[in-house]
Amino acid sequence: MSALAKRQAAIVIAPPAAPEAASLIAEVIGESQPDGEKAACRVARLIEEALIARGWPHDLGCGSEQALAESFGVGRAVIREAVRILEVRGTARMVPGPHGGLRVLHVNRRRTVEFIVGFASFYGVTEAQCRDTGLALARVREAGVHGETTELNRQARLVIDCFEDVVAAIAEHAEDGDGYSRGPSVLLAPEALLRSRAAQIAGLMLRECSAEEWRHGHRLGSEEDLCFRYGVDRDAFRQAVRILESAGAAETNCGRGRGLVSKSPRAGTVARLVSCLFASMGLSTDAVMLMFHRLNIEVVALAAARASRVDCDSVERALRRLEDALDEEDSDNVLACVFEAEEAVVQICQNPLLRLIVQSLRAYPTARMPRDPRRLRDMNRQFLKLSRPLLATLRANDVAEAVRLQRARSETMTSFFRTF
Repeated sequence: MSALAKRQAAIVIAPPAAPEAASLIAEVIGESQPDGEKAACRVARLIEEALIARGWPHDLGCGSEQALAESFGVGRAVIREAVRILEVRGTARMVPGPHGGLRVLHVNRRRTVEFIVGFASFYGVTEAQCRDTGLALARVREAGVHGETTELNRQARLVIDCFEDVVAAIAEHAEDGDGYSRGPSVLLAPEALLRSRAAQIAGLMLRECSAEEWRHGHRLGSEEDLCFRYGVDRDAFRQAVRILESAGAAETNCGRGRGLVSKSPRAGTVARLVSCLFASMGLSTDAVMLMFHRLNIEVVALAAARASRVDCDSVERALRRLEDALDEEDSDNVLACVFEAEEAVVQICQNPLLRLIVQSLRAYPTARMPRDPRRLRDMNRQFLKLSRPLLATLRANDVAEAVRLQRARSETMTSFFRTF
């Protein structure tokens, strides 16, 4: 394709025309918010999910501001807010001029690592948790991908490289005594916060309080107060708010005396960004799925060694909810229940960094999986069937048997995945 043709080329980005066309990513990583998602956050999410599913068409245009507004059925102000979210995340940016519009970017690996480090550090990852994560990744690397192609092995190593960079970055700051003392400001990559006035305001708001205060819900102020405090107009301020809301790090409570309130950020927004990186790198879903299952073996081994009765009861409740959803053919909640059951096991490890990496690996393979109700139901019933004996090994703290059963579950789930 010539340079001119490439500039003029465009893809059509629009919300899914039917439920079955929607990506499964949001449900698999716990990002689905049918009633509470702001329009700009939804537009930004759907654009990223569409680009992942299309194999990340680098440098192509996604339409002008007006074209996107018409496509999504929203105002141009909403599109500007969505664009600010994408620009901060490094996935797309608006280019001016006759051949401009929203342009797909090559996702920068270093910046993505910074985002993961920021989120992990926000939750106070300890040296011990960082060390445990590094050891788990090293065992996954040493295990290799036997019997697979050279290319699949190469791609699998790239996946592990990304997360080992995260562990190294966190360990480096711990050794320096820095510990990310800047608090919540590390939530977003520092470089990303310099690109627009809205991003700068988001960064200033993140410095309003400590990470602990931020997690517990700190009232930042009303829109009027904050616009005055930062000397910014309402449009730029609302773009800054959407940047925080897209990360799940703030919410606007309507009514007198309410205003913008901080929240604990969602790991799912990072998981989706990692999927953007993997798509931009051209990684196959098979390579990422292999690493997901290999790392899950390490997670299950750690969980089996540490599981208490309370932990196991939590896993059992999650499996019961999954069984009820399957029996009631509640397709809207089944995937959320599967996600909850997997999360219950990961939570036993008490390691937010390991949890974040597992969630990131879980997201990408679902990007191009069709929403086939029958096959999804069969796959999730098999997941439930294989999870019950695994729960028994957690109750018995039988590490060897837990690892054996997890390997069997992974092989079965991979076989199901490849039928889609």
